[in-house]
Amino acid sequence: MPLTELVNSLEKKTQIELAIELIEIGLPIWENYNSENRIEYTDSVVGMYHIINKNLIKKSIKLLKKINVQNNFLTDKINALKIKSLHDEIREPVVAREDDDFEIPIEVELILYSTSNLIEYVMGKTHSSLNENLAYISINQSIDAITKSKIKTFDQINEILKTCKTEYN
Repeated sequence: MPLTELVNSLEKKTQIELAIELIEIGLPIWENYNSENRIEYTDSVVGMYHIINKNLIKKSIKLLKKINVQNNFLTDKINALKIKSLHDEIREPVVAREDDDFEIPIEVELILYSTSNLIEYVMGKTHSSLNENLAYISINQSIDAITKSKIKTFDQINEILKTCKTEYN
């Protein structure tokens, strides 16, 4: 079954769980890069200097997990504010990358984009401008980063997907 069909066959909560799991697997890509490199850039539009939070991806995983398990009106409202703030924080380096102000290796970029796309999905934006499911895009970007950096093989990723499919369907 193609990845798009698998992801689309899962409930939203399960899509988010799978995306979080894959971002977690890819987290060392972000952490290793940031332990050896400065994650900063100067905005070419207004010339402002920015330092990116080294814990941005880890912080995102933590909040996304929390949001995905809670179903309480008040908590949902508080978490909506937190996820909006996180979205604003992660959009800065994503836009900087798109503007070529922030240069990072492709695997690092993929984990950043994967996290950003999942945050947007959790916030309620379900599809990209090309009408692709944002959860699928996030999952696919994480898989690409994980396999490019040789953290896991395609066979190991397929086992994760197979387990996900049997556990939740």
